[in-house]
Amino acid sequence: MAKAKPFTPDDITFCIKTIHRPWACHRLVQSLRKHFDQPKIVVVDDGRPELRFSAKYPNTAKHCHVINLDRHDVGVGVGRNTAIEAAETDLIFLLDDDHVVTKDLHLNLVYERLQKHDIDILGVRQGGGGRPLLFAPLMNGKRIWMFRGERRRMGQLAWCDMSSNAFLARRDTIAKLRWDPEIKTYEHWEFFYRASHLEGLKIAVAEDCMVVHAHVGAKPYGDLRCRPKFRKRGLRKHGFHSMRYPGGGIVHA
Repeated sequence: MAKAKPFTPDDITFCIKTIHRPWACHRLVQSLRKHFDQPKIVVVDDGRPELRFSAKYPNTAKHCHVINLDRHDVGVGVGRNTAIEAAETDLIFLLDDDHVVTKDLHLNLVYERLQKHDIDILGVRQGGGGRPLLFAPLMNGKRIWMFRGERRRMGQLAWCDMSSNAFLARRDTIAKLRWDPEIKTYEHWEFFYRASHLEGLKIAVAEDCMVVHAHVGAKPYGDLRCRPKFRKRGLRKHGFHSMRYPGGGIVHA
């Protein structure tokens, strides 16, 4: 167990990929600025010009390093990889653009635990979601099962295979792992499957730390999110013909 370094927010860059939800991104950035003094924030936006965060909320965007990509809808994978590459700190904190940071994040605890326990990816809860999950093969390895569970626990820390999309990690670790640029959405499970089962990274969830998931599902974002062909692409990539979700739901490649 390593000795924890003192908490230093300046060592962290908050990385946000956004598209067609400028109001949500504005809300998130404002929440970060409320709880941290001059936070380092990278926002990558691949939306249409008229729906970009920097166009709609220039006074908020000036507090961020905003990267407006030339191509529309490059996807979550390319966008997040771009954000990680732009970060100049040792640690990154990934956030979805519909997250909101409150005092319940307890970033000092997240930081100290990542250092103390030599964890590679330390996620936090997102409201009622973001609980620790595990992966297991079914049907002779043809189906991947995602289920609620943990490998071990120490107080409020639960080691697992997958956390939420709100997590703290070392920049170099994530820059090496990366998101698959061909999987524009439904990328979450595929990223964490590679991290936990193929790369052997140490993943945990701090169950007493959380962000708010203030979901925004309105058009035009919703049409870009609900594209199951990208989930199928991830399944086929790893040789699975189907996935079983928590609660028993099954989807096929």
